[in-house]
Amino acid sequence: MKKELNFEINILPILDILSVLICFLLLTAVWIQIGSLDTKQALGDNSISGAKNPPSLFIGVAPNGTVRFSLRDVGTKIQTESVIASSKAGINWESLNQKIQAIRAQLPDLKTVVIRPEAKVGYGEVIRLMDQLKQNQLTDIGLSPLG
Repeated sequence: MKKELNFEINILPILDILSVLICFLLLTAVWIQIGSLDTKQALGDNSISGAKNPPSLFIGVAPNGTVRFSLRDVGTKIQTESVIASSKAGINWESLNQKIQAIRAQLPDLKTVVIRPEAKVGYGEVIRLMDQLKQNQLTDIGLSPLG
């Protein structure tokens, strides 16, 4: 006597699981906050309008803690290049803060800063540098990844 090969796949539990997962994904998508970074252009070519570029500060950070300052579009009255040597612990934060305050005293209308860290510089140092710039009322801060 031959048995009939009759089998049925019950897909109802699979559909139940999928519907619960879809509801879960839809509900959690509402609660996820997407972080954003203000990427408006800090510097650009104003040659079409004939306007002069505002003064800007470029800060290069080396892995050993040496920080290089380069002022652009400020004229010839101010020293445009300077270097802060590193300390034993890395970046000399006290000298850096004094230098930023001295630049702000010379150029009160300076708002734009571009940080150019080298590849081996730690993220924490870049973030701390950004915090110090914000504390000194330098609001337009950008990062140049190929510094």
